[in-house]
Amino acid sequence: PTPPEMQWWLVLLIGAFCGFFILYWFYTQLVFVKKIDPQSKAMKMILGGWGLLFGGMIVAAILGAAVNSSLAIIPILVGMVCYLAGIILAILGIFNMRTSIERHYNTVENIGLKLSPVMTFFFNIYYFQYHFSRIAEWKKTGRLSS
Repeated sequence: PTPPEMQWWLVLLIGAFCGFFILYWFYTQLVFVKKIDPQSKAMKMILGGWGLLFGGMIVAAILGAAVNSSLAIIPILVGMVCYLAGIILAILGIFNMRTSIERHYNTVENIGLKLSPVMTFFFNIYYFQYHFSRIAEWKKTGRLSS
């Protein structure tokens, strides 16, 4: 399958004006990764991480404010633990996504793809999109740009 082929800077620009677009585009990337690697757990990990993250914020904010002030620390701590667990799970999902992409493009379609762990950690959506655009161009023209 051909990867989603929008330039990374265009994803950044649209996302700057429409925040939900980033969520949509990241989901599009996750669906593509699931197509090339059906065994990938990235989607479950990332969506589960987001659920824990937002659930933790809700628990800490709503229950922390609703409980007697002497007991408010308990829901706040539970919310913080859920929030941190969500962040860790989402990061693990992003690296699972990276592994699936590298595995596919180094075995099934051997183009010698090497993804930087640092760039994956800090710029994951845009970094993946940069490579997806290159791969889509390669599939159209037969040339892999650098």
